[in-house]
Amino acid sequence: AQAILAQAELQCFQSPRLRAAVPINAMQEASVLAEKMLEEELARCKASKEALATKPKELSVAGEQMLGIDASQLKAAKGAEMLKSIRVRFIEEGADRTIDAFTQYPKQCTVEGVSAQESVLELRKKIAEQERVPIQDVNLFGNTTVFTDKLLVADLYVDWMGFGLEDWPPRFISKPRVKGFEIFVDVPCSRDTSVWENGRMQSYYDRQLIFDVQLSTKVAELKGMIAAKIKIPAKRHNLTAHIRDSLQDAGRFIPLDNDSKTMGDYDLDKYCVAVKFQKSQFDENGDFVFDDAYWDEAGYHPQPSDTWIPQDSLCDRSRPDANKVDPTQPLSIVSDRRAKENQG
Repeated sequence: AQAILAQAELQCFQSPRLRAAVPINAMQEASVLAEKMLEEELARCKASKEALATKPKELSVAGEQMLGIDASQLKAAKGAEMLKSIRVRFIEEGADRTIDAFTQYPKQCTVEGVSAQESVLELRKKIAEQERVPIQDVNLFGNTTVFTDKLLVADLYVDWMGFGLEDWPPRFISKPRVKGFEIFVDVPCSRDTSVWENGRMQSYYDRQLIFDVQLSTKVAELKGMIAAKIKIPAKRHNLTAHIRDSLQDAGRFIPLDNDSKTMGDYDLDKYCVAVKFQKSQFDENGDFVFDDAYWDEAGYHPQPSDTWIPQDSLCDRSRPDANKVDPTQPLSIVSDRRAKENQG
């Protein structure tokens, strides 16, 4: 509008008629002419807009062709409506409910026709119906988390390595129902629980064991469950319960030093956060237990035959039974690899 007004004023001053008419104010004449030109331009814009609104759009293809569906696109859409086969692994029946790298899965199944918009509860029902088990015995977990019934299958994907949710379709682990209550046992990483193969360490990390226990379960029975998992004899176990009466305090630690007492005697079902495990270095007489190889004035003494400690985990490279592979050296040395390539 400002451009049109300026153009109109310029035309008015350039007009011979306006220059001759002295009684008429040139500025007033220019303003009137500019308003008139502005009204004409707005009228043309309005007419063009109405014409575009009423004019039918030109189709690049025939209407029948636009409404048609490509057979390949239809097949792809139908195939993507449901997820691929979902694999579900089942842990062993019993008190052990631990999920880690050492867990055994004696049974597994595949579920077809699952939509990403279905809930975890609907998936549990399908698995229970397919495997002919009660739905209470189908409880879905990941490597590090539990899947509640309200979650959708589409929510069970996170692109974070290590959480067990980086696969699509998701991979599920099923646990049976809890018959008593779950108790968590924290086992710190050590050579005792490390895994070695061909002179190389494969795993060395803290472990958290989970067991389904009853109020009548004795401390000795709990030690037996732990011994079955980590191979350390029960008589070498020192167990301490972390108890918290409320969320406002940091809690206290109670030694589980009486094997004949039960979980109910310690109220572990109500206030136990976790049971802390430590290996005792002494026997019942207070003598140090040599469950590993050692040197003394008599020479080298190898590990006992019944030891659970991996022999390759010994850092002493001077011992006669040391593995030929030095775990402190890299798998491949660049200079050696280059020399081999040059020889070839």
